[in-house]
Parts: sequence; structure tokens; C-alpha cells
Amino acid sequence: MTLPLSPIRRTDARPPLLSLCDETEIQSVLDLLSFIEEPELAGLRVLELACGAGTVTLPMAAAGHRVLATDSRAEVLDLLTTRIDDLRPTRPDVASRVESCRADMTDFLFEERFKAVCIPAGAITALDPEQRRETIRLATAHLAPGGRLILSAEHVRPEAPASATFTARPGITLTERIDHARRRRRVTLARGQETRTSDLFLVTPHDLLHDFKDAGVTVDYRHFIPDARRPHHTNIVFGTVKLR
Repeated sequence: MTLPLSPIRRTDARPPLLSLCDETEIQSVLDLLSFIEEPELAGLRVLELACGAGTVTLPMAAAGHRVLATDSRAEVLDLLTTRIDDLRPTRPDVASRVESCRADMTDFLFEERFKAVCIPAGAITALDPEQRRETIRLATAHLAPGGRLILSAEHVRPEAPASATFTARPGITLTERIDHARRRRRVTLARGQETRTSDLFLVTPHDLLHDFKDAGVTVDYRHFIPDARRPHHTNIVFGTVKLR
């Protein structure tokens, strides 16, 4: 379902948050949620970790899913709240399906169980290996039996150059510096004079498969999406299920 989203409005002097999450990832998330057909899961919500300003949140809500959207950053939750408020006059059904809450994806606890936990836009690569494993373990613990963990990540192959700059979208450039030995990378997104820099970890599909096995979820979906703009990068969406 296509949702006419409101533009992100500036709420303070900080640069807007920029995301490379694309339509392919969003569609993969929606497809995986559509696979959940168990009647006992139908009334449960989706827990989204590191939701940002709602790039994946709002399409999930537009598709009919109730979402608890969480992020550790107050400023992005304010942006999400603004977008939801802007939707209320024209899409009250969508706005009513989203609840936002401040929570750290490495340390959270909710009483309810969810039909799915979604970690979108490669947010898992911001965590070191121990934090990543703990987040996947916590996410799995919050799933109802039969529920799904949906996770996206970016795989950077060893042959990727140590430094590169390219146009991510019209008007937005991305500069990436990679330290393969330390398994770290620094990504700077720039739009005009506004920039945002993120320090990330290199994560392989094998790393994630090992983490899923340790957490007790079974992988039944993987979508590898080569990045045509960067030949040594692949975007990955994993779908897993928590067996009964």
C-alpha cells in the first residue's frame, strides 16, 4: 500500500536525519508480516526497534499493522510524532495504529509479546558484536510463539575500497571510510551543508545466522539486494520465526 507521507519538518537546529532505507526493504518487511497467518497472532502488535522518523513504521501501519515504535533518540521520536499528527486529518486509521516510546534497543523490556519484532534500515550494524547478540536475544524473547524477527543489514565485502564517495539520492552524498582489519566503517551522509556521521560495524550474513541460531529463531527468508551504486555492498533482509 502506498501511503502519502508528510515531509519531515525541522523541530530544532540539528540536521535532519537521513536514511538509505529504500522501497525494496520496506516491501520485504511488509511481505514478511503478511506471512503471519496464525489466528492467535492476529491481534498482536509489531515492535519496531530504532524506528527513526518512521520510514518503515508508517508503511507498516498503512498496511493494517499496529506498531509500537521505539528509539533511544528523543529528537527522532519528536519527528515521528509530528508525522503522525500530520496524518491524523486525512489518515486517522494509520495514525491510530502507531504508539511511540523511548527505548534503547540493547536494553528494553515490555510486558506484552509481539507478532513481530522489526529492526530496519541496518540499525543493527551500529552495535558492537556483544550488543548485537543481546539485542537479537531480547527481540526473540519478546516474540510470541510463531512470531517473526525481521532484520535488515548491509554487508560490505572485503574487497570494498577503504574510502569512497557517491550520490545516494539526488542532492544527498554518502562518504564511506572502511577499516576492514577492525571491522569498522564510518559513513557520512550530506545534504547541502547538513551532515550526519555514523560509526558502524561490519557485519556478515554468517555473523547474523550465528546470532539467530543462538537466540533460538529459525531463518526462513533472506533477500539479498546488490547495491548497484556500490558494487561491493549488499543489502540483506532476514526473516526468522520463533518456533513453538
